[in-house]
Amino acid sequence: MLCRSRRLRLPTACRRLATRTCARRLSSGAAARHGVQAAEAAAGGEPSAGVMQRHGIPIAMWTAVSLNVAAFFSQGDEGVQILFHLEEFEAPLLSPDTPQERLTERLERVARGAPLNDSLKLALAQSAGLSGRLIDIALGAEPNASQTARNHAAKVVEYICASPPAALLLLERGEHARLVRAVADPDAALYLRKTFAAALCSMAALPEAVPLLAAEGAVGALHAAQASSQAVRRKKVEVALGRLAAAIAARPPAELARLPAAERALVAEYAAAEAEARAQPLHAARSSLIESGVLLYLHTAGGGAAWGLFESVRQRLDRAALVQNVARTSLVTCFVPILLVGGVVTAYNKWNKATDTVEEKFRLYFALALALYPSGRLLQWVETFAPLWLGGHIVGFASFFTWTLYTESDLMRSDRELEQARGAARQAA
Repeated sequence: MLCRSRRLRLPTACRRLATRTCARRLSSGAAARHGVQAAEAAAGGEPSAGVMQRHGIPIAMWTAVSLNVAAFFSQGDEGVQILFHLEEFEAPLLSPDTPQERLTERLERVARGAPLNDSLKLALAQSAGLSGRLIDIALGAEPNASQTARNHAAKVVEYICASPPAALLLLERGEHARLVRAVADPDAALYLRKTFAAALCSMAALPEAVPLLAAEGAVGALHAAQASSQAVRRKKVEVALGRLAAAIAARPPAELARLPAAERALVAEYAAAEAEARAQPLHAARSSLIESGVLLYLHTAGGGAAWGLFESVRQRLDRAALVQNVARTSLVTCFVPILLVGGVVTAYNKWNKATDTVEEKFRLYFALALALYPSGRLLQWVETFAPLWLGGHIVGFASFFTWTLYTESDLMRSDRELEQARGAARQAA
């Protein structure tokens, strides 16, 4: 009976085992089929929804932000607003009966808007009697003008002279002679001498201005301003003096003979120094380093290399990693400022000054704001390519500003020095 019961139980156990095996196989097959169906569903509809969620929605949101940014900045552009309503500024500036507060407010707004728009500079120069009136106010000929209004008027004249077509109009009217006399006047305010000296330097870059400035003794005036006070001295004027003297020395001898002896001596001195500097092989490169700010890129590249070397030595990396960190960090810290400072900022300033309507400003600001969206991907690539780039930039900029302080560059000079020097002179008097 025992054997019989075992014989009867064995087939039952086998059947249960077989049932469990089949159930497992069925469940695994169902799971596999479910996975295939899920994969097919994902392959069919999910990618488009994923792409829309990952890219479409952020782009749409950033576009809306760019529209608001463009609307805000285009409506608030001071240069365009003054250009559209120039008659509202001409009348108060030309009238001798304008109250002092209103005259100061009008001049302050024009001083803010003039550097933003080249068409506004030309319109101010073309306005009948306005440029002469601005020079009168700057020279103190208007008793109703405050010192702040005089400074604003002088700054507007400087901005007008920075536009070649506008500067030519002032030269045709002979107003450059008044600027030369103001710069040469030892009793004139330091701010006035510095500002009008910058205006003369802008004029001196025009070939048509060279004989006119030479006849008025511009070299002697600029030399006197440079020697009058450390607060007035500027590298820009020093460079312009050498170039102007060289251009005057190249004029016909008959023109040079009409100059006073002291003026001829200064022209010969500065022209000889300029000729000696030009004879050096790296004169053109040094000139560009001073004027275009390429020195900044060299400092940031050196800062990137120094930071990459420091971090590699600190982490005790091998030679290959050290060379890679130095080379990549230096490369990025050099070309990122070139792209952003030298490229984007320069292009923005050029396009911004060339746009004269609210619609043009709106398109400019919208395009610039929208272009910031893909810059995030660029920064991710930069971070992957050179992880030490941020520290390299900090070291490079610190080195650059230290150098500008040491060399007393114009970038670190402010008009507050002129105010302090004027206050000290008044106390001494």
